[in-house]
Amino acid sequence: MAKRKIAEDDGVFPPVDRMFYEEVSTNIMSILRQYADSFEQVGIDEAYLDVTKKVNGSFEEAGRLAQRIVDEVKFREKITVSIGVAPNKLVAKIAADFRKPTGLTVVTPQQTQSFLAPLPVDRLLGVGKKTSEKMETLGIRTLGDLSRFDVQKLVASFGKTLGTYFHYDALGVDDSPVSEKGKAQPVSRISTLKEDTRDISVVMSSVEALCENIFTNLKQRGLEFKTVSVIVVLKDMSLHSRSRTFESPILHLDFFMKTV
Repeated sequence: MAKRKIAEDDGVFPPVDRMFYEEVSTNIMSILRQYADSFEQVGIDEAYLDVTKKVNGSFEEAGRLAQRIVDEVKFREKITVSIGVAPNKLVAKIAADFRKPTGLTVVTPQQTQSFLAPLPVDRLLGVGKKTSEKMETLGIRTLGDLSRFDVQKLVASFGKTLGTYFHYDALGVDDSPVSEKGKAQPVSRISTLKEDTRDISVVMSSVEALCENIFTNLKQRGLEFKTVSVIVVLKDMSLHSRSRTFESPILHLDFFMKTV
């Protein structure tokens, strides 16, 4: 879209650096985990934290905790973040989007419905352009309108699952827990040697540094590894890889390095 809009002008589009983005994401997620009773990462740039125990259920203290997170991430990673503090994941997500790209929004249980009511319906996950247009034909423009709309009519228009979902979400009702996903996820690092070499000591020095970095990250996140893979790109750009999978997950630096 950007290219089309500046078709008549000169534009420079740097390539996507996914590895760098993932590295920064990993660093930030490690910071966030330290503040959470329970932690759930849902994307490269998004996570939920349950801090109920840490703040003894106080939303005022949770707001101060969130500000410390904002300050630490900015100091250590030079990245701004937006945080929503709320009674559940649904409202926290909406609150986090409320003042992007930088902001902190605290919504207490008593404020939930008054906070949600004036917001447009497309603030809800799953309400896109077509759905919001259909809702508008029903006289639904805000989450307040949606929360007051007859549930049976919602079901008739959008089906039982979506109709019920829209009704309860508009009221800010969500009992889904914050929990670490059980799905396996890759943790990787990459390094480019300063010059071409077959000196194994030089190669292994770089490999050991990568191993230590990955191992530290796994340990901080409370994770174990079951598969270790190595990919090597040679001078002629040929690609060589080896992989080993163990019977059960382990977490031991020496074992990791020997496997590599």
